[in-house]
Amino acid sequence: MQKTILAATAATAATAATVVAAGLVGFAGSAAAAEVGFPAHIMAPTTAYQNSNNQSGAVFTNLKADQPVTALCFTEGQEINGNQNWFRISLTPDPQGRTGFVHKDSISVQATPEQMKHC
Repeated sequence: MQKTILAATAATAATAATVVAAGLVGFAGSAAAAEVGFPAHIMAPTTAYQNSNNQSGAVFTNLKADQPVTALCFTEGQEINGNQNWFRISLTPDPQGRTGFVHKDSISVQATPEQMKHC
């Protein structure tokens, strides 16, 4: 009888641990999903660069006015027209490693400064 109770207790503990672990995995997935960027669009023809300056290599060329993109974060970089803010963008909501930087003058982002994270 005592062996049966111990086995049942161990099985219950294992099941509870599995449920807790599954809940944590689900929570982590939600947190990752929340880190996706904000809708944005290109305001003038431009290029997205590897770094936050126009001397680095081009990542996306021939970006057109009104083209939708996803703004992932912002950072400081080369100053252009008195502004050193650049946005890391992707062409899709899920960047899958393909991102580039565009200067603030070339993009309109649908997020407040408080919502946008620093790169």
